[in-house]
Amino acid sequence: MHNTHFHPAARPLPGVGILYESEEWSSHALESQARACGLPAFLVNLETVDNLDVLAACGLVVNRIFASSWCRGHRRSLERMPEVFAWLQERRIPVINSPAAHFYEIDKDLTTRTLLAHGLPAPQVYGVFRPHEAAEADIPFPCILKPNCGGRTTHTHIVHDREELIRAMTVTPDIPMLAEEYLPTSYGFVTRIEAIGGECRLILRRGVVEGGLSAYHLGSPYAPYPDCSERVRRVALDAMRLLSVDMGSLDIIENERGCFIIDVNAVSNASEDNTAMFSFDLMRETARHVARRYAVLMEERHDFAGNL
Repeated sequence: MHNTHFHPAARPLPGVGILYESEEWSSHALESQARACGLPAFLVNLETVDNLDVLAACGLVVNRIFASSWCRGHRRSLERMPEVFAWLQERRIPVINSPAAHFYEIDKDLTTRTLLAHGLPAPQVYGVFRPHEAAEADIPFPCILKPNCGGRTTHTHIVHDREELIRAMTVTPDIPMLAEEYLPTSYGFVTRIEAIGGECRLILRRGVVEGGLSAYHLGSPYAPYPDCSERVRRVALDAMRLLSVDMGSLDIIENERGCFIIDVNAVSNASEDNTAMFSFDLMRETARHVARRYAVLMEERHDFAGNL
């Protein structure tokens, strides 16, 4: 086990840049927890920072650009990510999560099809269309509609017929919408798993509210889920490995047919009250994982320099 607390050295340690796009509690909490681990961590807001040279001295970069950033008016950060990844790759600066994980994060159609292609349980994909194409969309009902790039259940609808579909699309912005098989839970909850470094670190039951959706901001109740099956845990970790997500979260539906991955996030979010609510500090555990990764990288860098 590597020592994950770093002490001042004769020369400054390479920085840990945390990319973010909105002033959410979680990103600032991660920076604070990373510093508590002794990491020289600092935040970089991709909405306002133009010059990527602020990252030039970094030994590691942490990506916290959410697929839902455009919903908060922060489309610029999302659009810059290909450029940012290319810039980091050119300078051989490692990033958590990987570029591959980010591109799955922002393309739910690709994510679901990839899971299915590799034999992992997920909803059937009916197609991607824009709201004005809804009347002609050839999809079965019921189905669930969600932004192909988005999150937090924003603009997500469960529809049971074409009339409901058209009505839902009239209040949806002109964005690509993913239509998938609607898989109701048999037990009144969605399984939420926070995975870090190849381990299921937090497993919760998140209740389904009226209308069939489940989300923290919709008022879904949460409860610990210590008896989550080994099958569900294994499926979750297999999906994270497949999608190159080193730390993130999954939503899984369980019913009589089995378990089905309905969402994978390469960036996990938490609010300040979640720590007491779940008896688990997600940002602290994330920071500790980042510190472990950083320790390995610094050790490799030292070994490399010593062999020059």
